[in-house]
Amino acid sequence: MPLPHWTLEGRLPPGRLPADLADIYERLVFDAPHRNDREILFSALNSYLGVVTRVIPAGRAWVGGAFIERTERVPGGLDVVLIPDDWGSLKRLTGAARDALCGLLTMRGMIVGQPAMYLDQVQPVGGLLDGFLCFPGDEDVWAHTWSAGGGRGFPEVVW
Repeated sequence: MPLPHWTLEGRLPPGRLPADLADIYERLVFDAPHRNDREILFSALNSYLGVVTRVIPAGRAWVGGAFIERTERVPGGLDVVLIPDDWGSLKRLTGAARDALCGLLTMRGMIVGQPAMYLDQVQPVGGLLDGFLCFPGDEDVWAHTWSAGGGRGFPEVVW
């Protein structure tokens, strides 16, 4: 089912809007200004979700940020919150699989070694997106944030 048309304010109508990547491309890239910039962000989203589905067996992703608005401002990035279906499987991740999960998430205030340095923020896909993990029971908080207090809709991708 395609994403609905833009409102007069350049937003998607309120609510969680079921979408696949083709729907997202059609509305948020093809039918929006700054198509070339949006193409790059869409490619980042596509690659990101490809890795996510290898690490998290089943779940949902909500797409947010300036990318989901139709404005004259060039979107600088996009936001994704991941909602896993099975938290038990994530808790059991170890080694490379756990590292892969951490690599999907935006981290703030990091101290790393070799060479030792402080980083304000580490983001997936070269900083083109912010990835977040929704803990069980926090869905309403994330939905409120992603909907800008109920005033806009956001795509939901299920795998």
